[in-house]
Amino acid sequence: MIGNDLDDVAVAGARQADAASRDIEVVYLDSDATAREQIREGLADHHADITVTSVATTDAALEAAVSTDVSCLVLDPTGLGDIPAALVSNDRYPVVLYTDATATNSAAAVVDDAATVVSKQGDGQPLLLAEKIISVVSASADRTESAFRDALSEIESRAEANEIAVLLADDGTVHWSSESVSVFVDSLDDTRQVERFYDAMQTALPDTSSGRRQLQRLQSTSTEPVAIRVSGSDRDQYLLRRGHELPAAAGGLTLVLLRDITDTARRDARTALLDLMVERAQDGLYTLDERGVIDFCNESFASNLGYEPTELCGEHATTVLAPGELSTGQATVETLLEAPERESATADLTFRRKDGTERKVSINHTLIHDENGNYSGLLGVARDITERCDREREYQEMTERLNFALEGAELGVWDWNPKTNAVTFDERWTGMLGYTTDELEPHYETWADLVHPDDLDRAEQALGELKAGETDLYQCEFRMQTKDGDWRWIRDIGKVFQWNDDGEAIRAVGIHQDITDERKRQNAIERQRDELATLNGVNMVIQDLIHALGGAATRRETAKTVCERVVESDLCELAWIAERAGANDSLVPKTVAGDDGVCVDDLIGGDGTNRALCETALVTGAVQTIQDCGDPTEFKRCGAAAREQGFKSAAAIPLVQGNTVHGVLCVYADQPAAFSGRIAESFAVLGEMVGYTLAAVHNRQLLSDDTALELTFESERPDIPLVSAANAYGCRLEVIESVETKPTHLLYLSVHGGPPDAVAAHLCSHTEVLGSRVVRSDEASAVVELQVTETVQSLLLDVGARCRTIVADDGTLSITVEAPQDADSRAIQDAVSDRMPGIALTAKQECEQPSDIPDAETDPRNHLTERQEEVLRTAFLTGYYGWPRDTNAEQLAERLGIASPTLHQHLRRAQRNLIDAVFEIDS
Repeated sequence: MIGNDLDDVAVAGARQADAASRDIEVVYLDSDATAREQIREGLADHHADITVTSVATTDAALEAAVSTDVSCLVLDPTGLGDIPAALVSNDRYPVVLYTDATATNSAAAVVDDAATVVSKQGDGQPLLLAEKIISVVSASADRTESAFRDALSEIESRAEANEIAVLLADDGTVHWSSESVSVFVDSLDDTRQVERFYDAMQTALPDTSSGRRQLQRLQSTSTEPVAIRVSGSDRDQYLLRRGHELPAAAGGLTLVLLRDITDTARRDARTALLDLMVERAQDGLYTLDERGVIDFCNESFASNLGYEPTELCGEHATTVLAPGELSTGQATVETLLEAPERESATADLTFRRKDGTERKVSINHTLIHDENGNYSGLLGVARDITERCDREREYQEMTERLNFALEGAELGVWDWNPKTNAVTFDERWTGMLGYTTDELEPHYETWADLVHPDDLDRAEQALGELKAGETDLYQCEFRMQTKDGDWRWIRDIGKVFQWNDDGEAIRAVGIHQDITDERKRQNAIERQRDELATLNGVNMVIQDLIHALGGAATRRETAKTVCERVVESDLCELAWIAERAGANDSLVPKTVAGDDGVCVDDLIGGDGTNRALCETALVTGAVQTIQDCGDPTEFKRCGAAAREQGFKSAAAIPLVQGNTVHGVLCVYADQPAAFSGRIAESFAVLGEMVGYTLAAVHNRQLLSDDTALELTFESERPDIPLVSAANAYGCRLEVIESVETKPTHLLYLSVHGGPPDAVAAHLCSHTEVLGSRVVRSDEASAVVELQVTETVQSLLLDVGARCRTIVADDGTLSITVEAPQDADSRAIQDAVSDRMPGIALTAKQECEQPSDIPDAETDPRNHLTERQEEVLRTAFLTGYYGWPRDTNAEQLAERLGIASPTLHQHLRRAQRNLIDAVFEIDS
């Protein structure tokens, strides 16, 4: 094998023989300028082939030796100081010591390196020096040639089978080789004599850009190591070229060593590749010996822990393991030792970095065994999973928060593949409808079957827009049926998260939210809003009717105005007023508005539900309603006729005046819950107002008509207070007048033929009489005052009638009532019977109105307030205006429940109003 001494061999052959045949370059070193000039001229005169470069210092001499091809160095050390060994101790050129005898001490330092010594003293010294120079140069050349031949022999003997040596000229001509180049290079023809080395290499290298670059490197860098790849028939051959450029004295030759490194290159390439992979692997690699000491780790493993590899090698594993983790690693090793069939095992360990922070690392352990199969350590592949663990933890926390949010918001999640219609429903989704996940097939049709049929088309249209990419976000609200058969309102929101290469949606994810309660609240709010709007409408109708009914002259005109105004207000689509027909409680629609072809007789006559609704209002005196409040089956109670017309709400409003129901206002609307809550209360007010108006119309008719309907009622029941008193004392009792004092009434009786005090006391023994007293008494008659809770007179006024006489005589109570011709006899009879149970109608006839009834327009009482008339009438009836007074002011005020000053104030104002009215009429 050629060693590193090839450079020495090359230098030793740097001279060839026959030095006289070539120019001799002499460097003359002398501090004496005169001597330098003499020697330079003398040497040039004596020998034409000698060229002299004279210098004065050792530095200049070193520079000249480097810059020129020096054949010989001549120097006089006198005055130069220390002579550098590099200048005189080398094999490049011989040294001639040229000095005088007196300078032997200064020359002693270089005598051993000098080839010869020439004295400066004496004549003819330049000639002698020239001969000595030629002699030592020739001797040096002889030695170089011999050394060169020896070197070639040495090279040839030391060359191995995978290496040859070649001497090349500058043009690549082969001067010598240890064996045939064509045989050594696989791709060359071994019968061919290689004369030009680079031409042979060009033939061997592929004619590619890579091959041309390799050839260029061989030619341009003759002395640098160059590896080339030569394509062979079986495999590629790798050659390593190293060159040594020989001095010009050796003829400008270059020694080239070619070594076949194919096997080494492949082995080294694999090793280098493995080393590179190990070093540059992102995963950390390390090995532990059987003691747990780190004997190798790559850069990735060390840097991840903040170390250099050299800092960890030789350290125990506990250096980098967090406290308590060593046992986990040892358990993994024991597992592998107990299960030889397992090649490796993985464990997650916590490592401690150099700065004290910790990293989570996943380690794959593989055991290492020696040649005897004994455990000798392990190989660990470490992957930092800190970020992954952090992400997993964050994901877990996020999932927990999301699940908590979904659970808190009661949101169900679905995952749908629009391409295959496969759907995944989570537990909250199915539980929302009362199912478990196992009870519902994970398919689109499962969802579609549960959606309300009325909502399905709308929901599927919204899903279709999402699937087609027409919208980014799908939102829809619909009803779904639960396992129990109930319907729940669902808010559904979803979005497509994945599309295939054809632009088709293949994954959409969304949430379900039960909004049934929200819907109920929203519907309640909407109903309240509608109720307020309707309530406002009812109030406007009431205000409108107050003005409109003021001039109504008849009962029919009143009913017509009410029905038309109610329908015109858009509160309902149909309205009628029904009244009693005959002696029973059956109703007949007298006035209708908004009929438009609807047969009202079918609604009230042919449909028992509607008839019952109206008759219930008539009997109870309370508003009755039937309406659709969200349940489609609720309004079925209203009857088929109403449903066929599209009505969704109905109400029956009794027309009430006091305790008397004059009729029923029936209204129908096409809106659900149109008559609920405060609306029904407002309609009740409307019914009271209409009832009051009907009674007022009757009273006006009674006063203005020339004829009236006279009804006579009689009873012989002895438990009636008046009959009982008349029978007890054999007297005649007649009601003179009644005054409403609120909350009670004052009833004044004339007593004929009996003791007034005893009669008053007897009457006061009955529970319905709250108090009694004799107002005045004379020999012929007396006046008794009774305080009662209710009177027949006030009840008759509520039904548009008035009481003319009430007389108890000879065991019989007789009541005479006047009413308009179109009055409701049944209502009048009910009013009388309500106060006098068991009384019967004995006569009914038309009669002439008394001529003494004051005209309604000129009646002075019109100028009095109700309170003034009440006080004035009570004062008159109790004898306050008699003389002497039967009742003084204090007694009168006590009876009326007011203070004396208040009494006098009412009386003065009433008297002034009457006087003003009388004189105004007279004028």
